[in-house]
Amino acid sequence: MDVRITILVENTTTVPGLLGEYGFSALIEVDGQRFLFDTGNGEAIMSNASQLGIDLSTIEALVISHGHFDHTGGVMQLLPELKKPIVYAHPEVFARHQVSSGPSQTRYIGAPFTKDDLLQAGAEFVAVDNFTRMTDNIYITGSIPRLTDYEDAGGPFIKEVNGELLPDPIEDDMALVITHPQGLIIVSGCAHAGMINMINYALESTRASKVLAFIGGTHLNTANENRLRKTVADLKRIDPHQLIVCHCTGFAATSLLYRELPTMTQKGETGMVFKY
Repeated sequence: MDVRITILVENTTTVPGLLGEYGFSALIEVDGQRFLFDTGNGEAIMSNASQLGIDLSTIEALVISHGHFDHTGGVMQLLPELKKPIVYAHPEVFARHQVSSGPSQTRYIGAPFTKDDLLQAGAEFVAVDNFTRMTDNIYITGSIPRLTDYEDAGGPFIKEVNGELLPDPIEDDMALVITHPQGLIIVSGCAHAGMINMINYALESTRASKVLAFIGGTHLNTANENRLRKTVADLKRIDPHQLIVCHCTGFAATSLLYRELPTMTQKGETGMVFKY
């Protein structure tokens, strides 16, 4: 089995000519098939793909981890590049996601398009709510059960429902899971469902016993000491071979993970390539 994952969009990069951008996107290649996971904020993906020599027209489908702007901002400009645009996402990806920005103030942080926009652009929209097989070795988690007692969505998130502002658990948060002979490869956008919840659900749903790699956002940038301590303890229990933390992990959490789990932890950067 041949797996190659290229980080196309990440907050930072060490490669001259590539763009760092607040957001996340990864090219997933499995045995010759190509899929894109998220698109970042929209400014960097086309330029970075060109710099890396990636032909976006060869992508077979786009998977959206959740409906925040920093993961969906490049969708509409990407669709014309695809020969047959197929978009996999949770049905709540179009929710009116917002965040508190001050006393009695909110700011819209959701996707910059609607389902009708996708359809008018010629895309096929595939709603994923449950753990779903996309190919022989690739799955999308759908809704992830929130079972840990210390993980939350990671911030003062709000959604507008029929004109009313409600707490937003970000139900559309999903991950992509690859079943590799050496263990699961889990790709996460932000892990608003909780990184440990995400890993546990992937293991349970695939009946796997080992995690080869976790790559992507963890949303630990707002985590308190209790959450960080329990996250580290659970990661030591799960013992993934590789932990590539990106985007919303934050400097403090990344530093802690590297100190406590030095043999597995690495900070993700735009342009990094991982082969399995």
